[in-house]
Amino acid sequence: MTLSALLVDDEPPANERMRSLLAAVGGVEVVGVAGSVQEARGMLVARPPDVVFLDMEIPGVTGLGLLPSIPDDMQVVFVTAHETYALHAFAAGALDYLVKPVNIERLAETVRRLEKMTRLLRSEGTPAAGSPDDDDADESSEPAEAAHLGVADVIHVSLPLKGQKAGVKVGDICWVEGLRNFTRVGLKDPGRIVLFKQRLGEWSRRLPDHLFARLGKSFLLQVAAIKQLEFKSRDVTVVTFADDLEPLAIGRRAATRLREILARGIPGPASSEQEEPFPGCGLPWKT
Repeated sequence: MTLSALLVDDEPPANERMRSLLAAVGGVEVVGVAGSVQEARGMLVARPPDVVFLDMEIPGVTGLGLLPSIPDDMQVVFVTAHETYALHAFAAGALDYLVKPVNIERLAETVRRLEKMTRLLRSEGTPAAGSPDDDDADESSEPAEAAHLGVADVIHVSLPLKGQKAGVKVGDICWVEGLRNFTRVGLKDPGRIVLFKQRLGEWSRRLPDHLFARLGKSFLLQVAAIKQLEFKSRDVTVVTFADDLEPLAIGRRAATRLREILARGIPGPASSEQEEPFPGCGLPWKT
């Protein structure tokens, strides 16, 4: 598999170095190079790539400003000199985040992830323009389970490989993130992230709503599993679950929805004496 890529960076040497690194790694053909967000928008239309390698800091309009022009079936990898932007990148749905100067071994890992995700998306297809979103399209032929499930119950969910399923204990599910026809699921005991071939709307129907909160079209969270909320910026809030599970970065709208849910008094773990509790929920809230 050879992926097509668009490089977007206002510094020509950075674009040339990334081109050289990708050539050394293999598996990626650079089909366009843009020095600005405006130029990149035109290239996205003229020759849509499989992936965009996007610098976060571009004069005039930041790399985030290009995201509304990038289709859902196109992957994004942010490349920047500042690690502080990582949470912004993942909250915006980036597949990966690379820090300059880019290490070739790290880039090779990113390319492997891109190949895997692209293969999955191509095998399953993506929703056509104007098709219903996952809330309407994920009709299940199975009887409703949610009302009868508890934390000790196990549900069986399809894996990306055809014909394979995995059993998942309801209480181990910390969060679910929608990726079109797939979902990333954060599990505890032990902490790990697993890719499933089940859309977010189907998870929402199968999991009990007295345990899980739906945050728009992107996330589903087990509220009682939340250990801490940390405000990183106006647009990024980090939600911590199990100690060995990667924290989840959510955007402004999802954080607002979570605040509303917690304010209604849904119980959570007790806060420590050193931290200010989130109003109405007893969760640690850090700023």
